[in-house]
Amino acid sequence: MLFACWGLAASFFAGYYWLQYKDVVDRISGVLISVNIGIDYGNGTRTSHNTTKTVTGATLFDVTKQVSNVTYQVGVWGTEVVSINNVSKQGSFGWTYWIWNSTSLAWSIVWENADKYRVTNEETFMWYYQNDFNPPT
Repeated sequence: MLFACWGLAASFFAGYYWLQYKDVVDRISGVLISVNIGIDYGNGTRTSHNTTKTVTGATLFDVTKQVSNVTYQVGVWGTEVVSINNVSKQGSFGWTYWIWNSTSLAWSIVWENADKYRVTNEETFMWYYQNDFNPPT
């Protein structure tokens, strides 16, 4: 009788901890990757957040919120970044983001909202505060 109770209790605890483990794995839902994020404030000030850890499936918007204070608004076209670290869009100035193209060794603009762009391992991005669409220097 003692062994039967022990077996039942052990089975219960094993099942409980397996469900807890499965829940954590489902929440993480991916492999840990590194992404490089730069922020150019358009006035000669630039910050870098290299080897920022995130999981596969994360968007550029998610990673940017990890490394900086972001305010945003959701509109018809998706999520728009309004300010990064208290530098807000004003008049014709706003935030664009660029990806480093290691083949051409140049910045390329991405015409997709940051909340839709899924980052991949070792990509490098630059948020650029500007009033046109010239790449960062």
